[in-house]
This record gives sequence, structure tokens and C-alpha cells, in this order.
Amino acid sequence: MFPNFQFITHNPRSVFDLPAQLWYTALWRRLLAGDTIPPGISIMSKDHSFCGPMEEPSLFARVGRLVATDNAIEHVLQNILEEAAKASGADRGFLAIVDHDRGELDVRYTYGQGWTEEKRLGRLKISEKTGKGITSHSAATRSPYRSDDVLNDPYYLMSFEDARSELAAPLVDNYGRARGVINLESLEYNHFQPASVCIVMGLADLATIAITMDDHRAREMALVQIGQELNRFSDTDALLQKVIDVAADALKFEDCSLFMIDVVTDKLVLRASRGPLAKLIGKASYDLGEGLTGWTAENEQILRVIDPPSDPRWKGLYQELPSSEVGAYMAVPIRIHRGVIGVIRVQRKKSPYQWFPNDFTDDDESILTTIAAQLGITLDNRRLIDQLVKTERMAAWGEMSARSAHMIGNRVFAIKGDFNELEWMLGQPNIDSQSALRISESIKKGIFLLEDILNEFREFVKATQLDIEEIDLNSLVMESIDEGFPRRSQTEIKTRIKADLPRISADPTMLKRCFGELMENSVNFQPEGGRITVTTGIADEPSKKWLRPSQQSGNFLMVRFEDNGPGIALIDKPKIFNPFYTSRAKGMGLGLSIVKGIVEAHDGVIFESGKPGKGAKFTILLPYEKTE
Repeated sequence: MFPNFQFITHNPRSVFDLPAQLWYTALWRRLLAGDTIPPGISIMSKDHSFCGPMEEPSLFARVGRLVATDNAIEHVLQNILEEAAKASGADRGFLAIVDHDRGELDVRYTYGQGWTEEKRLGRLKISEKTGKGITSHSAATRSPYRSDDVLNDPYYLMSFEDARSELAAPLVDNYGRARGVINLESLEYNHFQPASVCIVMGLADLATIAITMDDHRAREMALVQIGQELNRFSDTDALLQKVIDVAADALKFEDCSLFMIDVVTDKLVLRASRGPLAKLIGKASYDLGEGLTGWTAENEQILRVIDPPSDPRWKGLYQELPSSEVGAYMAVPIRIHRGVIGVIRVQRKKSPYQWFPNDFTDDDESILTTIAAQLGITLDNRRLIDQLVKTERMAAWGEMSARSAHMIGNRVFAIKGDFNELEWMLGQPNIDSQSALRISESIKKGIFLLEDILNEFREFVKATQLDIEEIDLNSLVMESIDEGFPRRSQTEIKTRIKADLPRISADPTMLKRCFGELMENSVNFQPEGGRITVTTGIADEPSKKWLRPSQQSGNFLMVRFEDNGPGIALIDKPKIFNPFYTSRAKGMGLGLSIVKGIVEAHDGVIFESGKPGKGAKFTILLPYEKTE
């Protein structure tokens, strides 16, 4: 946990009767808890160059609690820098963080007088160009460095003219990589003593722990966000791009691309990218086995390469970066139960400084593998659901074909009979005009019924064919009432419109079809007059229980149509959205089935929750994107 230094004691038995590693850990636990440390305990740097008595247990306990309880990494690191400066008596200092994507040290936090924004931004630029500088040397060697006289130090590069002595302590993680450096300056020669060095090294370890914990929190949040996003997009390409964007932002991947295997061409085709390849989405492709990306898909293995251009499998066909700048590369396969369906790959720029490795770690691999697994499960489930929906729809079409053929056959048979009778009448010497008119009306009615049947068939087929645009739901509801509610109806309509609802992406024509069908049903079931109440708002938690579990964490708007008619019997409620179910003589019974298809095509849900005998209550939930 604390790689920079270790405890030493002249009498281990007086401390703990435990093996060295265990009492070492126990000492740290006591230290961070604010307990006193037994006498005779000192700390020593691993290279044995600095050591001193453990005189600041309360300091480490205080900072340790801050690291463990404060999630604001900026506040924690600034506090650690200030504690290090005060404990060592430094006049000035800064804490620099390594940007591994660029292979550079950035001065993020400062302490003391004389700092300007220009000083902060330019403090390490010269040393990074020359490879010199005490801070850069400490980061490169991952060891502390103390200079008692900076004016005669071979590594020192002047930034402040009044500095005379300097101390640098690196932040080193479990992979042996420098994550940053605490740098302190004094206006006095020979200011920093061995005990101060040990204290600052300990605080550097605590800073490393804080950064590591913040990394883990960011990764956890990224996984949670991706898990939420996976079920909010109906469009697969939009889903893939969202996953790439979240991964790149939260995990600090500079360039990130996603390739999927095209089942027709059997090639890996670029489907989403966060980088220069974005303009080649749908065009860039690899054969299986071609390049590092194709190799990952063909061999179904994770691949990590430090220097891709030197790898014999490297092709460089579609590069996020110029070959001279290509650094670490990692690719993970996207798997489902039947094999690999794609690859996610990430790249970093080559570090311009040999002493800053920026290769991917086991943690990076673990998080990207988890993202690929989440995506694979979602895409596979979506494929299975699509197959189920297609199967159910084909079954519905088969039933529709049979029923429509039967209903059309009945209508055609009746029309044929009317024509036969009319033809016979025309052959008689005296034609009964009233009878002929009656037969003509019957033929006309039969043709209209045929049109109704064909129109319902067409609406059922078109229910999932959407023309999406951004709309205001309240305005659409009011337009539907103005255009679709019968003006001479004895039924009264009331509205409860919640103002300032978020806009949604939807097909306005299709939603008007839904609203019109629900209003028409309410009017028809209240022939003596009644009331319809139309309500809009944000979906409440009880309503969201009707959604699939994967959708319940999303954001939904609500539209409710409620009447005081006879309602729906409990025995009929499970069947009302089934094709061909109807309690009315008119039509084929596809109205509510069409409504359900349109709502589900919008990734929404419709349900009925009225009480029998007290009216029907149809509620539609439609998703919306929440903006911060």
C-alpha cells in the first residue's frame, strides 16, 4: 500500500508478536486510526537513504481519514500538498500529476507565494523538453530526491530565483508507475532533513491512494452509466456510440473505436469511434485475422501491445494516430454465447519521454473487458428479443391473414349475392326501383367494410415504421384532441396538462393515431355521454413498475386517458391488447393492438389500470433524454 518506505524497529517483540509484514500493516492501521505508535519505531526509505523517527502520527491519521472520506480528489490533493509543506517547513510547493495519455507532468496544485497561471503552466515544460529538472528526475527514477543547494545541483532548472533547497517525492502506484510528484522548495540552504523526507514520502503514498480510489470510483460510475444507457437506446448505432463516448470520457481513453462483424461480408466494420476515425464509420473494415483488430476477433483473445508498429501483426490500415505517435494499444473481443461479434480497441499516444511508460494496465484491461461483456449481453438479448418479436409478429400476421381472408370472403360473398340479385332484377320487364336502391346500398356498405378491413391491416403493418422528430408532448396531445375528438359528442373532455415537460423524440403522426384510438374507444363506450380526462406529466414510480426492470431507472413522460364508462372486466384485461380481440361489432379488433405496437416502437409501454364498473384508465409511458 505504501511503496516508498517501510517501518523499522530495534525491538519487534515490544511492538507486535507477529511476522514482519503483519505488524507493518498493523502499524499503518493504528497510524491511520490516530492511535499512538510504540516508542522505538522509525520509518526508512527503501533505498535506505533517508530515515527518521515516526513523530507525526496525528498528521497521517488526519490525512488518512480525509483520503478515506472525501470524494473530491481536488480538495484531497490540495490538502495533502499543504500538509506536506507545513510539516516540512517549505516556503513553496506544488503537486504535479502525470497525464499518461500524453506522457507529461501537469502542475495541478500549488502552495506558497509567487505562483501565477503562467508559472503553473510552464513550470515543467523546460524539464520535459530537456529531460532534466528535479521533479522530472524524481518521476523518472520513481525515487525521492533532495537537493541541499539547488544552485549547484546538476538536475536543477531555475523557476524561482529565491529557491535554495528542494525536495521531490514521487507518487508511485502498484504497477511501479509514477502517478505524480510532490515538489517542495525552501529559501534556505540545507533545509529538508531526513525526517521531513520520510513524512513527505508518506504523504505522497496517501496521495497515490487517493488518486487510485478516485480512478476506481470513476470506473464504477462509468460501468453504472453504461449499464443504464444500454437499455435506453432503440437504435443500435446510437447505443454503440454512447458506450464509446462514456468509456472514453470516464476512463480517459484518448482514442476508442468499436468494430462489429458484418454477418453478410464476414468483415469487421467500424460502427462507432471517438477520434479521427469517426468519419469512416460504416466504411473502415478489417478481414478476420487482419491486423491487430482482426487478430483479436479471429483468436477471441485480449491483446495488449506497447509498441504496435513493431508488432508483426500490425497493418496500420485505419489509424487513430500517425504511426510515429502510436503508443500503447489494447483490444478486447465482444462475445456472446455463439462467439465473438465485435472488438473494442483503445490507443494512446506514444510518450515523448522514455521514463513515462503509458502502456495499459491490468485495471484498464479489466474495465474494458467488463464493458465489452455488458455490451455483448445487451446486444445478444436484443437479438433474441427481436427474433421473438418477429416470430410473434409473423404468427400475428398469419392469424390476421386467416381472419382477414375469412372476413373479406364473407363480405365478397355478400356483395356477389347482391350483384346476382341486382342482375336478375335488371332482366325483368318491370324493375322495382326501391329494391334496386336497397341492393345498391348493401353493395356500397360491403365495399366500405372491405376498406375498413384493409385499412386496419395496413395500420397494423405500419405500427413500427416511425418517422422520428423532436416534439412537445403537451402540444401533440392538444392537437390530437382538437383534430380527433368529436365536437358534437355528448361526452365531455377535460385536460390536466403539466407545463414545461421535456421534449421527446417520437413520430407525431403515429402518436396522434394512438391518442385518437383511445379517445374514440372512450366515446363509443359512453354513448349516453360521460367524461374523458387527459393527463400529462412525469411518470411516477408506481407507473414505472409496468416497465421492464432494465427500463425502470430511465426517464419517462406519462399520458393518461381516463373515462367514467363501464370499464373493462378483470377477465378481459389480459386480452385487450391482443390482435383481433374486440367487444364491438365494428372492425377486426386491431385498434388497441396497433396502439400497443406504436408505443412499444417508441420504447414505451401502455397499460390499463381502471376499476371494472368505474371506467377505463389507459396510461402511456414514453422515454425522454434527461439533460443536465
